[in-house]
Amino acid sequence: MAHAIEAPASTTAEGPTSHTQNQAAGLQMLRLEFPKDQIQALPKLWCKRCSDSRTKVCEDHRKAQCKDCGNYLTTAHVDLSYVGHAELTNRLLEADPLWDWEPVAFDQRGLPQFDENGGLWIRLTVCGHTRLGYGDAQSKKGPNAVKEAIGDALRNAAMRFGAALDLWAKSDLREAQSEHPKTAEDDGYVTGAARSADPKAAGSGSTEKETAAAAGDLDRLTGQYRSCWDNPLALAQIRLEGRKVGLKDTQVQGPPPESEWTTFDDLLAVRIAELNAGKRKNAEGSAA
Repeated sequence: MAHAIEAPASTTAEGPTSHTQNQAAGLQMLRLEFPKDQIQALPKLWCKRCSDSRTKVCEDHRKAQCKDCGNYLTTAHVDLSYVGHAELTNRLLEADPLWDWEPVAFDQRGLPQFDENGGLWIRLTVCGHTRLGYGDAQSKKGPNAVKEAIGDALRNAAMRFGAALDLWAKSDLREAQSEHPKTAEDDGYVTGAARSADPKAAGSGSTEKETAAAAGDLDRLTGQYRSCWDNPLALAQIRLEGRKVGLKDTQVQGPPPESEWTTFDDLLAVRIAELNAGKRKNAEGSAA
């Protein structure tokens, strides 16, 4: 196996942390929200049986046209919002026309060194400051996989400058990544709450159509989490979807025997923590 040769660090990687006025303005530009027309939807299947099926739909679900991502696929999926490579590149150029990136390591041929997982570590330098990023192509092969890994790494590194940070649900992403490093996009980019399933919480401006849509979202996601109650990854993504459609603080009844009322978000957060704690305990027992 070829040994990796560490890439020389950028001259700015160890540079001073003080900002000139132009640098500060450029870095602040990275933090600006992206326009809605630049945010794309990335579908993620939460049903393992659908994922494993040759037709990508199991007998418990059906295929339909998704109004969010526009794809015709199983209903057992969530849509995670993310910013594409072109949109991010444009934002980087706006912040710093001289931005640059480099791989952390090169192989013996002088090409970027991918790790044993097929991932790529990079250094992204913007406005004289450097951050690390990591990207992968989700087991894809060929030249397009290389380009996808680079784009993924750039999005990951740019996030550490604050780019598209408003699309991240940080705590939920960490829980999902503990089981599956690539959650959306992304890296797990998600949109904020859109509407509430509780007519009172929705406010006087809510329409009957919005209330009906929210109730439909609640019924749909309730059915989803009940069917994968022992799958922490699926529950984490359903929790993200719940926040996306405004169900975070909606009151739901917990599982028996207590069947206590709690919020949609707290119900799934507690269950995910229980499942992850059980996995850690089993792992420690096996190690002992």
